Amino acid sequence: MSKTAKLEHEDKLVKKALEIGVKMAKMQGFELPQSPQPTKVKAVYLFLVDAKQITPLPESKLDGANIKHRLALWIHSALPDNDPLK
Repeated sequence: MSKTAKLEHEDKLVKKALEIGVKMAKMQGFELPQSPQPTKVKAVYLFLVDAKQITPLPESKLDGANIKHRLALWIHSALPDNDPLK
């Protein structure tokens, strides 16, 4: 799959990534903000980068759409093959 390819269920994958990312942060002792989605997306992204779960985006591509796509790719690769979102 191309890195820039649109995933079939990208919005649902982002939602799942946020859910899992928040749970992972909580397990590590971090309380991420339960604020509007753009802030929450960036908080989860920064947590996952710090936890070395995903590679950071270059500064020039650090915007909402690219962050969401990176989160979707991360959770897509972590899901089992029989998951309906795959």
